[in-house]
Amino acid sequence: MVVKAGGSDDRRELSRTIQFPRQEADGDTIKVEGRKAVVDSIVAQIREFVTARENQVSEVIDVPVEKHRSLIGRGGDAKRQLESQFSVSIDVPRQGDGQTGVKISGQPADVEKAKAHIAEATKEQHGETVQVPRNLHHAVSNGGQFFRKVRGDHHVTIDHAGQVVPPRPSAPAKSRTTGGPLPLITDDTEAAADAHSWNVEETTPAEDGEIPWVLHGSAENVAKAKQALEAALAQARQSSVVGYLVLPDPATYRHVIGHGGRKIDSIRKQSGCRINVPNSRNGAAADDAIEVLGTRDGVEKAKDLILTAVRDGVKGRD
Repeated sequence: MVVKAGGSDDRRELSRTIQFPRQEADGDTIKVEGRKAVVDSIVAQIREFVTARENQVSEVIDVPVEKHRSLIGRGGDAKRQLESQFSVSIDVPRQGDGQTGVKISGQPADVEKAKAHIAEATKEQHGETVQVPRNLHHAVSNGGQFFRKVRGDHHVTIDHAGQVVPPRPSAPAKSRTTGGPLPLITDDTEAAADAHSWNVEETTPAEDGEIPWVLHGSAENVAKAKQALEAALAQARQSSVVGYLVLPDPATYRHVIGHGGRKIDSIRKQSGCRINVPNSRNGAAADDAIEVLGTRDGVEKAKDLILTAVRDGVKGRD
């Protein structure tokens, strides 16, 4: 307060500028001395502080015990962030007390905002189950991309109620190729860019039955995620074939992805296919295939677009 009022930050000066009554004394007088402008500013700050404290309210909100940890956060980070965000103080019961009341103190408007935020953040999540045909599970999950998308877009998580997911279909052997033996990585650059193994198979059901997809989140967000899931299911049902494209050098797969994923996104949109590209940074093997799922015309178009992207990338034109 002294520095803010324009006074000195020297410790000896501070002790003389503001003098509080001793704790054991009965007095309630605070003595302020110094230049008039400084004194007036300090007095105004003290009065403002007292008024704020006199107007301060405390309210208690019931929060399930299992949600307390998320309110506190690691090392108290979440609690400190909430207190700073809403200009309130938050008192969470000690673990093991079994108490559900979380006390929020501050100015009335700030307390109401903090209460609303905490109530929304800790309310019981809505859950809805969608039965997905087991033979379409991997086509819809798209290598986990669907789960990540609904989590990022709608704050919805998905589990399978403890059921084991179907095994992922295996790509055909590298030797089953339409283009002859693949050249070594050290072969001619342009020849290597054109070389590939391409196999197309019908997406015949490998498994019968269904697997539950349980969507967790707010009712509104779950509804949005369910709509996205139904759209993905419709697309998966229309995908009649899967193509497996193997390139001689896994390092060239980066040309299929493109900067920031823009190239692969463009290929997906142009072909209407779901495409999974092995991650060469995570040690993709030489026979790991790019998986293309869609209609027969769609996968052929995707294959041509992928080979063009690789060819352009090898020649430095991507």
